[in-house]
Amino acid sequence: MTAEQLLALETRRCEAIGTGDLDALADVLADDYVHILAPGRSVTKTEYIAMIRTSPRRPTRGALLARIYGNAAVLTGALENTIGAPGEAPRVIPAFCTQVAVRQPDGQWRFVSYILTQDRAALQAAAARG
Repeated sequence: MTAEQLLALETRRCEAIGTGDLDALADVLADDYVHILAPGRSVTKTEYIAMIRTSPRRPTRGALLARIYGNAAVLTGALENTIGAPGEAPRVIPAFCTQVAVRQPDGQWRFVSYILTQDRAALQAAAARG
């Protein structure tokens, strides 16, 4: 795995979420995937995919730092989630994320962990702007 390949894996994940391609999303997540939501609640891969199905969103990534450690890799950086179905007023949630990808027994790299922390300062600044 190279940093470019890790960034490409994250691009695939974001595109799958943004287009609602849940099969593609499932393919980049390991079966034991754990997703930590901003309020601190954790969900499994199945629960996360169900959440994306019922709450459409479009993630946009900022600058990312990719670090590779043999068969594991860590990706950190900014994220902006635009949440809402077409026709709804979107909610924009700025955040910082830490993700871990691991080479699976089949040789493919998949994400095993995702931790999202809201950027409260950015949220407060947006609210102050109106």
